[in-house]
Amino acid sequence: MSNTQETTQAYYEENAESFIARTLHLDMTEHYQRFLSKVPAGGRVLDAGCGSGRDAHAFKQMGFEVDAFDASSEMAKSASKLIGIEVQQNTFQAFNSPPIYDAIWAYASLLHVPYAELPLTLTNLSNALKDGGTLFASFKLGDGEISRDDGRRFSMMTEARFKVILEDVPSLELQDARITLSNKPYSRDEKWLTMVIGKKADMAKR
Repeated sequence: MSNTQETTQAYYEENAESFIARTLHLDMTEHYQRFLSKVPAGGRVLDAGCGSGRDAHAFKQMGFEVDAFDASSEMAKSASKLIGIEVQQNTFQAFNSPPIYDAIWAYASLLHVPYAELPLTLTNLSNALKDGGTLFASFKLGDGEISRDDGRRFSMMTEARFKVILEDVPSLELQDARITLSNKPYSRDEKWLTMVIGKKADMAKR
């Protein structure tokens, strides 16, 4: 794990309670509708980098079968309590699963992965998806890798850069990219790139 990743994880270990308080009750309706329209009723969904567990909990309440993981042990503990499942502590780079998921939700989580490690990360997620499955991902809109004073680092993203990254992950294809405004009351003007990404249905037959 790089030093920047270590400081990012340390932030969430040390500030889990305040972070959860800021993000637990955000209005996710628009994003849920866009994502779940691609998921079969009762399908199996992975919340990758689940944070508080807010989204996995919502999906479970809607009748989906859910799993979740987060790099932070404190976040995983809190999410386990909220969702009512055992949330694993894991990183995107180490995550390994057979193709058992109908969809993967990676909301505001992949943005902590360095550019150089995104192909590996996306390959790991693709391997966990069933053919024809859906990955939902969101990044802060922009270009470059930045570090904040609080220790967190972010990989900013544009649609053009993401398409270049996907050239190294041939099993995935970008289906829909949109620029949306933040749903956080303290950063209303912040722009995000939100994307629906599909796993090609015929990859296993090639």
